[in-house]
Amino acid sequence: MTAAAGTSDDTGATDAATEWLGVAPLSSLVENYDAMPDNVFKLRARAAGAEHVEMQMKTDGYMTAWMLYQLQGDEEAGKALIGEDAEILSNSNWQDIEKNR
Repeated sequence: MTAAAGTSDDTGATDAATEWLGVAPLSSLVENYDAMPDNVFKLRARAAGAEHVEMQMKTDGYMTAWMLYQLQGDEEAGKALIGEDAEILSNSNWQDIEKNR
């Protein structure tokens, strides 16, 4: 799962009952990630400094790698996301990364 780190996705507010939290605040990403079973490959990350409207372009490379790996078994594409040396982990354009493989 991906989201932007800018204020359109995460306003920094903490009380959903009285404040707009944003389109996809980090707190909701963490909650959804934690709710997914650990027996499936899961990954969450936020595009650093991006706003919600930029997400289609910002995520294209990793979304393509994810689909190639998941749907076609492309091990080379999987290297972008899987393992201790996954490319996404050293990409400064991404933050708040958590993954289970």
